[in-house]
Amino acid sequence: MAERNEVFFRCGSIVLEGVIEIPDGVDRPSPGAVICHPHPLYGGNMYNNVTGALKKGLLARGVVCLRFNFRGTGRSEGSHGEGVDELEDVRAAVDFLSQQKLADPEKIIVAGYSFGCWVGLRAASTDRRPTRLIGISPPVDHYDFSFLLGELRPKLLMAGDRDFVCSKTKFLRLVEEIPEPKQSSLIPGGDHFHVGREHLLVTEMNGFLEKYPLHDGRNPSSV
Repeated sequence: MAERNEVFFRCGSIVLEGVIEIPDGVDRPSPGAVICHPHPLYGGNMYNNVTGALKKGLLARGVVCLRFNFRGTGRSEGSHGEGVDELEDVRAAVDFLSQQKLADPEKIIVAGYSFGCWVGLRAASTDRRPTRLIGISPPVDHYDFSFLLGELRPKLLMAGDRDFVCSKTKFLRLVEEIPEPKQSSLIPGGDHFHVGREHLLVTEMNGFLEKYPLHDGRNPSSV
């Protein structure tokens, strides 16, 4: 079990809704993760099956988890910002998590799924605080991911090999073009929603975090 608290935090002139969860046994600053949900105009919110699976996997590794609703979603104020204003939402979430007494601000993960992958990793690209980046089902068929071409922090990209917004060819091209350190996985038979395959995403994530452990602190290449 984990300690679970509903939270509200400010992002400029609006207030965002979130849930922060602290793993059992954590009594000192530990790694933390901001988890970003899929497109709100297509039903995405912080309670999505993939974001929930990531949360469970990270909690099991002793990581403090913050899920939140983008502006205009759930009880978050504001309105949808076409992936532009949402960059500020991610930064505000990192701010909030970094201020929690049981979250180590030097060991922050940003993880995102679909629209949340695009927004979350793009926000992290101009924020040096996150030390690990995790992206699931990057919608490469619809959005520009060139911001990752100069990204030197450890990063993990995952997608299903039948994803309708992340074509296999474009996904593999992006993985090839981005610099090390990196890890990637194509989930066999997986589509964009990963229903029934959430455990495979968690397994890949665990392998990534074992290869690039957060207890090492800030990776030299991220400075």
